[in-house]
Amino acid sequence: MTELKCIVIDDEPYSITRIEELILVTPGVTHEQSFENAYDAMNYLHNHKHIDLILSDIGMPYINGIEAAQLLKPYCDFLVFITGHRNYGEESFEVGVDGYLMKPLKRIKFIQQIQKLLAIREQAHELTRDDKFILVKGSLKNNYVTIECDKITHVKALSNYIQVFSTAGVQTTYLSLTEMDSLLRNKTSFLRINRSEIISFNYVKNIDGLQILMSDGNKFSVSRTYKSSFEDFLKKRIP
Repeated sequence: MTELKCIVIDDEPYSITRIEELILVTPGVTHEQSFENAYDAMNYLHNHKHIDLILSDIGMPYINGIEAAQLLKPYCDFLVFITGHRNYGEESFEVGVDGYLMKPLKRIKFIQQIQKLLAIREQAHELTRDDKFILVKGSLKNNYVTIECDKITHVKALSNYIQVFSTAGVQTTYLSLTEMDSLLRNKTSFLRINRSEIISFNYVKNIDGLQILMSDGNKFSVSRTYKSSFEDFLKKRIP
């Protein structure tokens, strides 16, 4: 069974203790580290590069969870808010979080959230046939399409679906961009550069700061949220 490695961010020690207790009794998730502020978490993630899941409070001093989400999201597959503030729900999903749990935490709700994330991860793995191809849902019911990874130039999210652009054409699929990002994560040429786009560096012609020109003439911009992961990606590829 695939396990999600996670970190916890909450400025209240007793809340951290409660979350850690729930992690211990929840199958499919393991605790790596806890932090009382987002800045310490950022330092940890900068050194460790990536984590499967971040469980974060919203109402914290200095920088709240909504603001921190923009910095943390590039370093994790999933980000779940844990909070006592109901009025943050809509705003949290706008910054791309993958779940929202209310305090006081209930064990069944916590387990259900982890199971949901595991199902997304498992679906992404099942759709991957081998290193050269991915299998995605087509635009029709019970329709699946094989796409050759080396031919993908970029992926774009539009409303409730995504479009996969390749040298062979454009394929529409009803996967989320997070699911597609998970599918492509082990393919070293792909990187998510903003909330709605993933690009293949195999087709990058020129990079000017945070502006990217593709070989087909398309232009993309790296958002501030994904700037750190973009720079780390470049450092690994430049001798």
